[in-house]
This record gives sequence, C-alpha cells and structure tokens, in this order.
Amino acid sequence: MKRSKSTFRASARVRVGRTGLVGLAAVMGLVGMSGCGRPISEVRAGANSHYFNGDYESAQPLYEEVTERRPGTARSNYELGRNLMAMGRVTEAREWMILAYNLEPSNATYFEGMADAMAAAGNEDDLFNALEHRISDRGGVEDYIMLGRYAQKVGKADEAERAFLAAAEIDGGETVVPQRALAEFYRSIGDEQAEVDRLRMMLWFDTRDAAVNTRLRELGQIPGPTFALEPAGRE
Repeated sequence: MKRSKSTFRASARVRVGRTGLVGLAAVMGLVGMSGCGRPISEVRAGANSHYFNGDYESAQPLYEEVTERRPGTARSNYELGRNLMAMGRVTEAREWMILAYNLEPSNATYFEGMADAMAAAGNEDDLFNALEHRISDRGGVEDYIMLGRYAQKVGKADEAERAFLAAAEIDGGETVVPQRALAEFYRSIGDEQAEVDRLRMMLWFDTRDAAVNTRLRELGQIPGPTFALEPAGRE
C-alpha cells in the first residue's frame, strides 16, 4: 500500500533524527552560533566559488557556517548536501538533502538532490518510495522519465524500460523527449534494433537532427526524410 506524500515527509524526518547526524532539532539548535561576522551573502559566495572550482574541502566550513546562520533555509541545506556529495560523504549528504526537500517539496532541484543522495547511499527503498509518490502526485512525462533514469542507474533495467515506455505513452507522440530517453536506454543495454526504432521516431520531429543521423549511420542505417517513423501512440 502506498504512503501519502505527507507520510513520506514525516518518515524522512524520523530517519534524519535516528541517524544522529543532522537531526532537525539539532540543526535548528545551531541558529545564532555564527550570528556575527561577514554578511552571509559573502560567505555563500565564497563557498560557491570554492565549490565550482572543485575545492570542496575549502567550501565545506563556509557552507556549514551558512547553514548554521540560516538553518531553516532549503537552499542552505541543499548546498551543504551538494558539497558533501562531491566529497563522497553521501550518508551525511542524504540527510541535508532530505531537509532541503522537506522545506520545499515542490522544488525539482531539491527533489533530484535528495534522490541522487539516496541512490549514492544505496537507499533504494527510500528512493523508489519517493519517486512513486512523485508519480502519484504528478504523474507527468518527466516524472516517469526520472523514475526510469534512477531505475537504470541502480541496475533495474526492466523497471527502467517500463517507466520510459509509460512516459512515451502519456506523451502520446507529441514530443521528442521520451523517444530520446528510450533511444538512450536501448543504446545503454545494447538493443540496436530498438534503438534504431526510437531514433527513427526522433527523426519524425526533426529529420535534420545531426546527432540522430550520425548515430543511425553508426548503426549501419541510411537515414533520410522517408526514414522517419511516426512515434508509437501518436493519434
């Protein structure tokens, strides 16, 4: 039986608390510890400068300071989690990403950050519960594609294919997005015929797509205007 989105958020908070790493109460207790000094905008700018230059060790104390001074801000929690991920500290990163998501559950960036951290930490049950709740709440093409990509990432090829096909079915052949996702998936598992079929469907939207035509030639095909295939499910 599926849990509601609110249930997932609550359970996420419980998991955070149990880890003893960054329980929400502990995080909130940090407020005021670094209330003076440089403007927080300067601290964040310095942290981001280090992060985007790949100096994660130097960025870490600055992100920690920002989070201490703004503990209830989703952005601060996300950026700290992102830096921890880059440092390979995925278990800690997961907790901060959950906090960011809990604070702003409608933010796609924070959801993906949480999902990435769960996947990296090996928390597949939590990951797929979150993805399934997202589909239950929204159920759009992009949500099924996201499910497919995470299923693929953790080695669940059958589940990935079903998710990508569901995205294409919902889309009804209106856009190239799910066809591209399927072509990339079939390429990754070495199913050349299925990849060719989806590449041909991509040509339906743009017969001059250079990347698609190049890939078709690599597969021994001779693309052209008449080689395009109407996407499956298109009315």
